[in-house]
Amino acid sequence: MAGVSASTVSNVLHDRPYVTADKRARVNAAIAELGYRPSLAGRQLRAGRDGALALAVPDIQSPYFAELAHVFMVQAHERGITLFIDETTGDPARELAIAHGYRTRGITGVIFCPIAITLADLEAMKNDIPTVLLGEYVTGGAFDHIAIDSHASAVEVAEHLVALGRRRFAFAGYLPESGTGPAWARLNGTRDALRRHGLDLPESAVVATPAHSREDGMRAAERLLAGGAPFDAFVGAADLVCVGAIRALRRAGRAIPDDVAVVGWDDSPEGRFTMPTLASVAHPMEEIAATAIDLIERRRADPERPPQHTVVPYRTIWRESVGTELK
Repeated sequence: MAGVSASTVSNVLHDRPYVTADKRARVNAAIAELGYRPSLAGRQLRAGRDGALALAVPDIQSPYFAELAHVFMVQAHERGITLFIDETTGDPARELAIAHGYRTRGITGVIFCPIAITLADLEAMKNDIPTVLLGEYVTGGAFDHIAIDSHASAVEVAEHLVALGRRRFAFAGYLPESGTGPAWARLNGTRDALRRHGLDLPESAVVATPAHSREDGMRAAERLLAGGAPFDAFVGAADLVCVGAIRALRRAGRAIPDDVAVVGWDDSPEGRFTMPTLASVAHPMEEIAATAIDLIERRRADPERPPQHTVVPYRTIWRESVGTELK
């Protein structure tokens, strides 16, 4: 179609310099029109290696994703696999480009945590690279998927706080424009648990945040305090939200946990060293990484197998921010 030799096509695919601009443009146009993808299996056989994996996450500066990337790196190294780490910043265009498939040679599998695109977007890309989705923003469909049960963990958190005598809850950290994802599941789980006890989580006690950052958590707590509605339990959708909230609460003279109990998610290193230490729902990082890499390898061995949706177990760690410290 491009009117060039096979060697010229190979040179373009490998981004070698000795191809004229005209021929390069013709080859790229033919690739786009045909929807061509290099044979990953053929490249692996010819190169004599297993290729590399790509891990794409929204924010590598987040303690949760930084720790997750580290665990993936360790797991990949133990298996002799090269791992590339990509940051999307939640940008839809960047996420769509990843969903379309990495053209970088040697990428044989993608572990992807999308937060800005939909399942329909992913399925429309017709990407033949084995892909595993992480988290609860995009679920189901033809992709292997791994997540914890955020709703169930939120029910457990709320039930525990009620058992400790907490009755007036506040929640911060859901992303209003998404309508899906772990923060929404945690908000709904908190509400469901409170209803079982005849308790309410009024809209005035629920604060959306643009992201899960320390600054967002601090502003959310300040807004709740300024609103005047009393609360004796603060549930944050992520640990960093709680870290910021703890600062705002202490500045306002609220003792933790005597006046307000605080619980988050992710069991981030920062939460283990706050004053007081932060109660949190922990994700099984090693299990997530091992399961994701296993799923990639199974998909490569059997591309037609049904998708596997894996719910990994969480663990709630009760610390000083609720009045107990796990020993």
